Amino acid sequence: MAKLKHKFGVTYYEKKGKKGETPIVCLHGGPGGMSKKMTPLFELSNDRQVFLYDQIGGGRSTAISEKQCTIETFVEELDILVKHWKLDEFYLMGGSWGTTLALEYYLRKGKKVKGLIFQSPMFSARDWQEDANILIEKLPAKYRKIINYCHEIGATDSKVYKEAIIEYYSRHVFRNKKKLLENSKKKNTNAHGEKVYEYMWGPSEFMATGTLSKYNRVKDLKKIKVPTLFICGQYDEATPVTASRYVEKIKGSKLKVIKGASHSILSEKPKDMLKVMRDFLK
Repeated sequence: MAKLKHKFGVTYYEKKGKKGETPIVCLHGGPGGMSKKMTPLFELSNDRQVFLYDQIGGGRSTAISEKQCTIETFVEELDILVKHWKLDEFYLMGGSWGTTLALEYYLRKGKKVKGLIFQSPMFSARDWQEDANILIEKLPAKYRKIINYCHEIGATDSKVYKEAIIEYYSRHVFRNKKKLLENSKKKNTNAHGEKVYEYMWGPSEFMATGTLSKYNRVKDLKKIKVPTLFICGQYDEATPVTASRYVEKIKGSKLKVIKGASHSILSEKPKDMLKVMRDFLK
């Protein structure tokens, strides 16, 4: 574990592997998340350097103000790290919000990016919301009513809403309801990150009310000119159907769907995802 102090605060990062094949930089979800659940990606370090970091505002990195909670902040932080690591070229991988950040970095500063891996992409808040609405309609009537009513009256901090969240997440975010319930009772070690998440996204995965609620970069996908891989889980909230539409906009890109997985592919099917990534990197 190392840390880098810069104008936004302090960023904690980890790197493993020796210089060899083109390195890979991996971006966690959120915003306001942490890289802890991405450590299986260090399995790729047998032939290249692998870089993980907690984006500023979340995890072990320092808190930021609402004014700093912008795409520009996260793009610049990544650029600061790339320069600090002295990377001449690298692959860029992101999961969930990490795909948003990876896309933004590529479009703004991507000269050193050799290839892109988008796991469970979020390139349009409208697409994400529409997919969520379809998935919510497939929930039992009890939870559909709770979600819709709580959205209508603004009761997204209520106990029943949190119960409905668990039901949705156990189907499309992380398919282990027991662990989801256990984690919901644990002490929150990323409170500052959750503030970033709520400010930029919203109260839950399926309700975008924050600063990203109007985000849409789909029209710019055609600007991607490097090899690109999409990965989705079979039951992913970032649905394979929507990812397929994105693939059509990037010449030569491919989509791999991991059977039996939802959004947390690295936690559910790490071997399958690592194989897909290794094949792409080769």
